[in-house]
Amino acid sequence: MSAATVTVRMYNVGFGDCFLITISEAKTMRRILIDCGTHPASTGPRKASDAAEQLLADLSDGGASPRIDVVVATHRHKDHVSGFSDQALWGKVDVGEVWLPWTEDPKNPAAVRLLERMSGVAFALEAARGLMQAAPALDLAGAIIANSLANEKPMSTLHEGFAGSPRRRFLSAGSDVSDAPLGKVKVHVLGPSTDEKVIRKLDPPKDQSWMLIAEDNPQPDVTHRAFDEGWAISWDEFHATKAFDELHPGGQIVGAIRRVAADEILFAAASLEKAVNGTSLVLVIEIGDLVLFFPGDAQWGTWETILDDEKMRGLVQKAGFYKIGHHGSHNATPESFVKEILAANVWAALPFAKVEIWPNIPHPELLAALEDKKARILRSDAPPTVAIPDVTVRGDVSIDLSFH
Repeated sequence: MSAATVTVRMYNVGFGDCFLITISEAKTMRRILIDCGTHPASTGPRKASDAAEQLLADLSDGGASPRIDVVVATHRHKDHVSGFSDQALWGKVDVGEVWLPWTEDPKNPAAVRLLERMSGVAFALEAARGLMQAAPALDLAGAIIANSLANEKPMSTLHEGFAGSPRRRFLSAGSDVSDAPLGKVKVHVLGPSTDEKVIRKLDPPKDQSWMLIAEDNPQPDVTHRAFDEGWAISWDEFHATKAFDELHPGGQIVGAIRRVAADEILFAAASLEKAVNGTSLVLVIEIGDLVLFFPGDAQWGTWETILDDEKMRGLVQKAGFYKIGHHGSHNATPESFVKEILAANVWAALPFAKVEIWPNIPHPELLAALEDKKARILRSDAPPTVAIPDVTVRGDVSIDLSFH
């Protein structure tokens, strides 16, 4: 590595992401913040707002004015951006640049259309869910939908907030950043693609996934409607029409109908969540000969592009640090990446807290494969209890990993 000392700090925000990279060299210090958020279903150990306050306290250590050279929001899910909700708090932070995926660009008509569709689906699903009786599938759908709603406050901070009038960049695959306020640091952008067909490729083929999606989120066997709207009447109209009395279904049939509808809402919510994940910024950060790989929550379309591109494969193959995608979900780290590309002895960071509705996250087979590669896994929910060189644990607040 170069003469710089690089510290990657993983804040413990439960089921969410918040990473601060500090690059110290001679008399200069540069900082990159990648995401700050917690999932609505996360149970702890603290809220994203707590992490944001801790982050600002860390930046102000010694009385200095808080400064971040680059703030990165990989995508708009709550578990990545909810910590930016307090606009007054973040208004105290001097920021050089803010990096967002191209899908957030308000001047890009394709981005605006895509975002409007996703937001519209999220609100429609939440409205449909609210009209139905309680069911386990609806509870799970509710947690997923809440993560995908518009998130106006944090997104407003990212688009318009911070001190210092930061420059906004809307990045896509191939738009490598060479003129950022990071000195000699090289940043390669591997995703998202500007091709919506790539974003829509959500789930990997069986030979690239650690499990079948049906094992994680049960889906209905039938996802189409039997009749179009012209042949349908409302439930109230059906009951109020005497001619239909003999057709009124019993309680078991009504329950079955509601369960199918709940499953359809869950399936649609899960698909929406993965579509938003597909817009994730994917970054490779080169600092001298140290390579850090942050894939956000990228889905299969982005990963397939990376695996099929010789230059991109070469970049991720050099990574000495890997932020495990999507908290260790089965569909965010392809098998071939771990088994064929990922370097042995890599440091792998898992920002995570157990969420009951997702018992298979992190996926055991993924963790086992990482261990087979001798990956040194740092988990925010289970920080090391013994001393490890270059690793500093600050209670349940954060874990620091230093490279010299």
